[in-house]
Amino acid sequence: MTVDEGRSPAVHWGRVAVGAVLAVVVGAGVVGLIGRAAGFGELEEAFRGSDPTWLLVCAGGQLVVFAGIGAAFRGAVQFEGGPDLGRLLALRVMVTAFGFSQLIAAAGAASLALSYWALRRIGFSRQESAVRMIGFQTTVYLVFGLVGLAAAAVTLVTGVAHLGMVVPWLVVVPACVVAARWFTDPVRVGRWVAAGGGRLRQGLAIGVGAAAWTRRALANRAGRATARGAILYWVGDIVSLWGGLRAAGADPELAALVLAYATGYLASALPVPFIATGGVDAAMTFGLSAVGVPLETALLGVVAHRLFAFWLPLVPALVLAAGLRRTAHALDRAAATDR
Repeated sequence: MTVDEGRSPAVHWGRVAVGAVLAVVVGAGVVGLIGRAAGFGELEEAFRGSDPTWLLVCAGGQLVVFAGIGAAFRGAVQFEGGPDLGRLLALRVMVTAFGFSQLIAAAGAASLALSYWALRRIGFSRQESAVRMIGFQTTVYLVFGLVGLAAAAVTLVTGVAHLGMVVPWLVVVPACVVAARWFTDPVRVGRWVAAGGGRLRQGLAIGVGAAAWTRRALANRAGRATARGAILYWVGDIVSLWGGLRAAGADPELAALVLAYATGYLASALPVPFIATGGVDAAMTFGLSAVGVPLETALLGVVAHRLFAFWLPLVPALVLAAGLRRTAHALDRAAATDR
């Protein structure tokens, strides 16, 4: 993907096609390897006993996912004087960003680029666009971290998960929150974000500015719209996974399900286009197995969830990626209406 602030991002469709083939091959390979470890006989038996009506829960969960992330982005744009994009335009940007992140680059790099382009198109400066983009992502993943932390705390008490899954959440998330509060103390923020310095200094200024933006948003009633949307986003995805597991015949405890989901989701940070989805599938499957879900049932549940969370949303994402000029014009109109 090529991004020019004055033009719509360019999609290299040849790379997308190659990535799609790799995704299918890697995904099939991961499922095959885990299926072999679980036993194909047990996998077939679990499949025969599955209840596909629960897949409606997967679909409903994913509708909540995209409604939530659209609302979160809309809130991030509107907070502190930005225009109101409306539900549909914010959703269009986020679905397109999802497609860019999955089709072109893992770890959200292309998604960040698309979000930055949209913010610049609306009329924010380079610095403000970067701060809002990172602040928006920070808020979304802060909610994710707190969800994982809560699940880890509960499973520590109930003893349904290994300490190796629990302790990192109990240590890393609080440490990050404490560090963020220290960096974003109002007395220090002015010094950190002061203009000037080299690229490292400027990068630090943007990072601290984004963290400070998140802190202000969470302390403001209007700004908390981003956090509320993020909660819907994560809840919808967890419900989708639960629906897939129910379809496969499993019903794990809520805290165990959330912990396995959160631990597996971190695999999406692998910086490999498309192939990262295989890592998510494997990590979630083994995470669920670690909290007591039979391996073959966990695999079927994760595959069902990922069908609705990854593969099906690629269809509208591809359509929107091909029509970015219309999105650009809609962003221009939203910016002009607010003036």
